[in-house]
Amino acid sequence: MSTTDMQTPMPGASDLTGLVASLDRAIVDMHQLAELMFDELRALESRDLDGLQQVVTEKQRLVARLEAETAQQRHWIEAAGFSFTPVGIEQFIQGFDQNDQLSTRWSTLLDHTRRCDQLNRDNARSIERDWRRVTVTLRLLKGEDASTTTYDTRGRTASSGQRGRSLSQA
Repeated sequence: MSTTDMQTPMPGASDLTGLVASLDRAIVDMHQLAELMFDELRALESRDLDGLQQVVTEKQRLVARLEAETAQQRHWIEAAGFSFTPVGIEQFIQGFDQNDQLSTRWSTLLDHTRRCDQLNRDNARSIERDWRRVTVTLRLLKGEDASTTTYDTRGRTASSGQRGRSLSQA
């Protein structure tokens, strides 16, 4: 045995089986989360508040399960003497993944995570776009027009807060 072998305890087969099962559960949950994020976008675009609330409730449930799986995965990795970082996980996989059970699953989980992150950013952009649209509409209804540049008597740009005539006054 080398010095490294004595310092790092070898996970037992049951530990790897548990970690594999945890990764499988996380992959399924991340796939479901991605599907929910598509549902969320549809609910946002159609302004379906009831549907959006259902999606949010389900997302919260999935995120809680994913947090529990991640905590368990952290425990297994750290118990084997590795840090729960990309580098530490890669070292763990290189050292103990003799049947390619972990590497493929870990890569799949990372891919699903990246996909969900992108979907989350897309949904945030959709919300931001709608927020800007509503803000412009409210300004127009109040008689403010932030898109028009006007100048005061000295030739300086007038503040966007100048009030014109509201829709009801027009």
